[in-house]
Amino acid sequence: MVSLPKVALINLGCPKNRVDAEIILAELAQAGFQITGDSDDARIVIVNTCAFLKEAIEESAQVIEAQQERRRRGEIETLLVTGCLPQRKPREIVGRFPWVDAFLGLDQIPEIPRLLKENNHPGQVLVSPIPCWNPGREYPRLLSTPSHYAYLRITEGCSNCCSYCTIPMIRGPLRLRMTDDILKEAGDLVSIGVKELILIAQDTAAHPELSKILEGLERIEDLHWIRLLYAHPAHLDEEILGQMAASDKVLNYIDMPIQHLADPVLEHMNRRVTSEKIERLIDKARSLDLNFALRTTVMVGFPGETDEEFEELLEGLKRLRFTHVGIFVYSEEEGTDAAQMGNQVPWEVKKERTGRLVDLAELMQTEETNRMTGKKHEAVVDFAGKGKVVGRLWNSAPEIDRVVEIEGSLIEPGRFGEVQITGGKDDRLFARWIESI
Repeated sequence: MVSLPKVALINLGCPKNRVDAEIILAELAQAGFQITGDSDDARIVIVNTCAFLKEAIEESAQVIEAQQERRRRGEIETLLVTGCLPQRKPREIVGRFPWVDAFLGLDQIPEIPRLLKENNHPGQVLVSPIPCWNPGREYPRLLSTPSHYAYLRITEGCSNCCSYCTIPMIRGPLRLRMTDDILKEAGDLVSIGVKELILIAQDTAAHPELSKILEGLERIEDLHWIRLLYAHPAHLDEEILGQMAASDKVLNYIDMPIQHLADPVLEHMNRRVTSEKIERLIDKARSLDLNFALRTTVMVGFPGETDEEFEELLEGLKRLRFTHVGIFVYSEEEGTDAAQMGNQVPWEVKKERTGRLVDLAELMQTEETNRMTGKKHEAVVDFAGKGKVVGRLWNSAPEIDRVVEIEGSLIEPGRFGEVQITGGKDDRLFARWIESI
């Protein structure tokens, strides 16, 4: 039997992209290809790209350029580019990357093993104008996360059509996964040792059976933590927050990207939510649990944002005191409604406002550290080795929130336990291990 060559996949972007990458890896492994995590050791390289913002496009381009130079020198035999960049800019990228063998959109992901075996695709572009792929449990995944946690995608695409956002153009309209299929996949993941499931989508709150999904996940034996990301405040309701607070497994943690707190800006963003509803949701969460962890993202410099509207955002963040705040500078993205708006905010104004938001976020993080110091929290170990134990508290998601460095003897990854916070610096907390749970 002829051995198929080694394949390496370089993944860029968000957890949704990571799930796509895990499906690609599983498809390749089932087809007989050898999987390697070292692109220098591979004969085939696949770059799974992000194209959400200009900065993401440029990062993807830099990675592709490095790999196509290896392809030109003959160090690799085949180079494929997949995901969001071909989906968003299929025509523009062909001339820029002449040594790429094929550009594949989202719908073409299942075709990758066949295309590689045929090895007959010089520079071809295979992209559906509007993607409709909505992979479920029928597509196994080769997990790339630590073995104790995994992402669980519950929808694909988005129909919110925020005026600044490229996602509907790239990922297509909202497609729901069937609840039973989601729960069966969750059971599959737990059966191989996953203890924490992180629900993801472009908008998890847009799934009309989110409550039923959470109920079903709650019943899975050996599942310890359930975490909810990307819940648009226009679709999130107080009943879901109540269900979370009453659950033994769904963490009192929610990622709710508000983007702004001035109603005129929210309206121009087409967010379909008011600042009053946002604050009502936050008040509800805090009434259920004073320590309810709230993550958000905000955007600075949206077209027409006035000094007064920025101050409204700044003062609102001071008052609402989110646990974690991510800050985006508005980027004028081709094809979006916002890019056609007048009154674009000058870069120097954006820079000054961003600096003030960053200063506030750092101050709030320091104050949060001071409040937590001396207190006990549940945590999980993500990494242990070389004399270090690094994990996360219950109120932190992997890759985006703060880590905790844990004192004491080595504790294996995947272990849940109680720690006592001893301090913190920047994006790190320090703690000592008290006992396993």
